[in-house]
Amino acid sequence: MVIIPKQVSDMMSTQKFIVVGSIDINGMCNLSPRTAFHFTEDVIYWLDFFKHKSHYNFINVPWISVAVFDKENLKGYQMKGKVSFVKNEKEKTRMIDVISRSTTGKTCSKIFERISHANHPELIMFKPHAVYSLNPTEDSGTAIEIDNDSETVSLLGTK
Repeated sequence: MVIIPKQVSDMMSTQKFIVVGSIDINGMCNLSPRTAFHFTEDVIYWLDFFKHKSHYNFINVPWISVAVFDKENLKGYQMKGKVSFVKNEKEKTRMIDVISRSTTGKTCSKIFERISHANHPELIMFKPHAVYSLNPTEDSGTAIEIDNDSETVSLLGTK
């Protein structure tokens, strides 16, 4: 298990913006900005309202990248890992409300009233398996954190 480094969580807290990169079954890439998310020490959650390209990519190819960056200071981080859809209704409801309140200050029901076609968003859970620096002065090819499970090692190598 990879713990999100403090400098990455600090950057997510201050920038309040992440970019999610996924690929489809043909290898075509897709980028999707996210501003409504919540994270713990080892997981990032976000809401999927519209179920378009990223949604189907997550179903077919669960390995994705998540990036956070600070353009003023020319620093950033990329995390590579797997996504899944949270199915536990109690956890899903709780986390949707946490994300809604932290993003807008309103409960999820107030937000969903305004987005009539998005009454039931999916809750996406991302678990990083590797973390890389995107800082120009550092080697972005070497992970600063990496999970040593066999699948991660076979796909990404080792530290």
